[in-house]
Amino acid sequence: MRAQLSRLSRHVRSGGAWLGCVAAAASLLMLAAPAQAAPLSDKPGTALAGDADAMFLRKAALAGSMEIQASTLAESRASSPAVKAFAAQMLKDHRAAEAKLKQHAQRLGVQVPASPLDNDKQALARLGQLKGADFDRAYAQQIGVDAHQDAVALFRKAVDDTKDDGVKAFARETLPTLNHHLEMARQMAGQVK
Repeated sequence: MRAQLSRLSRHVRSGGAWLGCVAAAASLLMLAAPAQAAPLSDKPGTALAGDADAMFLRKAALAGSMEIQASTLAESRASSPAVKAFAAQMLKDHRAAEAKLKQHAQRLGVQVPASPLDNDKQALARLGQLKGADFDRAYAQQIGVDAHQDAVALFRKAVDDTKDDGVKAFARETLPTLNHHLEMARQMAGQVK
């Protein structure tokens, strides 16, 4: 928890407060979750998801939605060819991952958010007010590096914590792509400073 609060402080100082707020909210959700896995449905023939599986699917859906919307903004707001290319790759890869995630969520009876949280929508609005080099720098750091560091951590944890074999496989199979995105983002961030 202390490390998460330290990360939140760093994001607030760096202008990425919205990512820190997401991390803090996720921490609170984890603390509020019951210790035992509770089924989300008692209908016969309906797959049930444990808390770790449902929480992972919801968090991953939120993160993916944020990256998709921010990358859509980058198509029109970015000036750097590197940022535009990165955003195009993010749209392709995250939409594919989103489709797989939704299949697992539906199979397990887990409702996942269709759009970012309100504070993320506000962050997207702030990002959308930027253009050119200012947009490039903010997108590269906040969506490229910071969001992918968080996503890699989320998916690593899911590989260890989720119980459903399909969800665990989804997390394991998606992790190399997210690691690749993070490396691409670090290179991109270095180019747009």
